[in-house]
Amino acid sequence: MLSKNHKTQIISVIIVAVALNAFIFGVAFPQTFKPVTGAWARDFSAYYIGEWRLLHNPTTIYRGGALPGDYQILPAPQTFKYTPSFLILFAPFLFLSYQNAMTAFDILQFALIPVLAFFVYKMVKDKKLVFGALAAFIILIEPLPTPPIDQASLSLLHYWFFSFNPQSLSPTYYIGYELANAHILQTTLLVGALYFGFSKKPWLSALFFAFGAFDPRGALLALPLLFWYNRKKLWSFIVGAAAFLGITNLPFFFYHGIGFTFLRVETTGSIVSLMYPYDWLPLYAIVTLTVVEIIGYERNEKKPFIFPLKRNAEN
Repeated sequence: MLSKNHKTQIISVIIVAVALNAFIFGVAFPQTFKPVTGAWARDFSAYYIGEWRLLHNPTTIYRGGALPGDYQILPAPQTFKYTPSFLILFAPFLFLSYQNAMTAFDILQFALIPVLAFFVYKMVKDKKLVFGALAAFIILIEPLPTPPIDQASLSLLHYWFFSFNPQSLSPTYYIGYELANAHILQTTLLVGALYFGFSKKPWLSALFFAFGAFDPRGALLALPLLFWYNRKKLWSFIVGAAAFLGITNLPFFFYHGIGFTFLRVETTGSIVSLMYPYDWLPLYAIVTLTVVEIIGYERNEKKPFIFPLKRNAEN
């Protein structure tokens, strides 16, 4: 049994990480009220215009730029690139004006950080202290190298040859908050799917996975660990994931062919973009939890693990 002090230390690291994340949000959030430079609005514009077009011009959801009759977003809205299921999650924000919706969305994403912290704590609290604490800090701050992005940031400290800004501490979260990008939401959903699999709740795991799969890159990376955590009820997870993915996406195939349009633009590569710092948020989180699980796994030699599918075949 791990000592109470062990868990207290991990909680302390998580509290520090959440506080640092709050600091990053506090610096990045005011930037969302300032005009953007360049030809495109913030990433959030893609979600808002995608939802608006769903109701007013559904055949153009995956087309970039401003179109005649569109809701006006200056200088021009970015291209919606996610699966149709994301439009279900985003629907409530269309009741607000563009700026108010972006404000609410950014605040919601920050409000999910304690939820993300809870999921992470539950999965790492019984691991070795150094691995558990490091994993929690990485996921909640992610101060890891990411490709550079031409995005202005505030310089909080500059002295001689030393300079510090929020991007130095956490480029992933800072840019995610500043551009109101949805990968913070996706990270919470996919880590939540892992947590519910870890907690032997395959249907909740499948539900979180289905909604967190709006960017397929992170979802595909999460599948091996999801299969591992749900291994005792693997068929429940597989059936649940298939059902929820179908429920949240199939109707769009029959509504102006939105689903077919998504598949076409995905396969032709017309909406594929470069990896930006916020894209690494779910990827780093999943890789970190996978590494910690591999390192911390202690196999019981007296009762060797038999994969459920193999066991059923033998019966």
